[in-house]
Amino acid sequence: MEIRLGVIGPEDSVKHILNSAEPFADITLLPFSYTTIDQVDEIIHQNRDSIDQWFFSGQVPYTYALSKQLIQEKDGIYPPLYGASLLGKVLEALMDLEEVVQKISLDTIQEEELQTTKQYFSLQKLQIFSYSYPDFRPVDEIVEYHRSLFEKGKTQVAFTCIRAVYLQLKDLGIPCYRIYPSHLSIYFTLRLLKERGVSSWYQRSQLALLGVELLPPDEEEEGYLFSYELKHKELSLKRLLLELAERINGSFVQIGDGLYFIYTTRGEIEFKLDKSDLFHLIETVYSHSKYHIRIGIGYGLNALQAEENVRTAFRNARKNTSSKVVLVDEKKKVTEYLSERKALQYDYQKWVDGEWSEVLRKANISPTALAKIESLANFYKKEEVNAQEVASWLGSSERNARRILAELENLKLATSKSVQLNGSKGRPRKVYRLIFNNAPTKTNI
Repeated sequence: MEIRLGVIGPEDSVKHILNSAEPFADITLLPFSYTTIDQVDEIIHQNRDSIDQWFFSGQVPYTYALSKQLIQEKDGIYPPLYGASLLGKVLEALMDLEEVVQKISLDTIQEEELQTTKQYFSLQKLQIFSYSYPDFRPVDEIVEYHRSLFEKGKTQVAFTCIRAVYLQLKDLGIPCYRIYPSHLSIYFTLRLLKERGVSSWYQRSQLALLGVELLPPDEEEEGYLFSYELKHKELSLKRLLLELAERINGSFVQIGDGLYFIYTTRGEIEFKLDKSDLFHLIETVYSHSKYHIRIGIGYGLNALQAEENVRTAFRNARKNTSSKVVLVDEKKKVTEYLSERKALQYDYQKWVDGEWSEVLRKANISPTALAKIESLANFYKKEEVNAQEVASWLGSSERNARRILAELENLKLATSKSVQLNGSKGRPRKVYRLIFNNAPTKTNI
């Protein structure tokens, strides 16, 4: 297995990383140099399908890519800058300037790391004007910080981690040194990226099952289920599903009337299928046939697990009358896509493991229902709920919701109080404060 890492940064930083990566086998480093930061957009868009992980040269390109939503945190990393890198450059400045350097300006390196370095190397007499930041900052802003301090006589030398800042300060005639990540920092970053890449390969090769369930109209004429009109509509749906199967290199199978499976891999679905495509399929089927469909996706380490998960996805989807897309992964995490951009994720596995399974069985509470209440309470940022809200979340009756909330109180997962609604003369209504964070784990329940 060969892991492909895309190295993004200014040309000199990319070369520095490549020189430090020689000891690594089973890793292919593909260099992508840029002259201006906005070129990162095009680099990632054009090469994302051929890269397992992104190795950014520093904090600036990494946080820029995150802010533009070009990557997620799991897709890349950059080597941290430690105080040892600064110390080496300070010694270089001492040799070049042939004078004692006591006042410097520095950007990017975090304040905590600076304090640790000063204490470890007894550099308390070195006055450092630090410009630390956790995200992307414009080059001109950082240049102005160094320039202002130097012209006011507050610093003797500027130290920067950014190539563009270094070049501008040199043009201004300000003594400046460029800080690079240490070889050790690059080495450990490459190790982490290799582990991530291997994990990503195995994950992408997981079996995936995409299921489509056809929902006939609510009101049907007698004999409609066996009419030629219905068969023509099913043929139209099959054509759409065959096109989808071809797109994701899947195998199309009809399981029964109105139930269809497409066998493929997780990588094909995640890289070639956007959630907007699935909602578009739902809309297209309805416009052609006036039929609603549900879509369930199951990931698994084998065919049996993938099929179990796709059927779990269908069970969750059936609890809601509207068409929707539900995904269940190999860890039993459920994701309900309420729209193209809105999703709800919950993990009911923790309520299945250990003694919770028996506790919930005796209380007649579904682990899925409990996980959904927990997730929706976090989603809507609600610490207190009533039976009406829980009934709406679960698609059940208020009577059932009251029963579940009462059981949660018995299990010490909720506390209740009575409140009088404004303007109401009836009985006070019970409100429950959820305390899932206090739930014991399976090891100490």
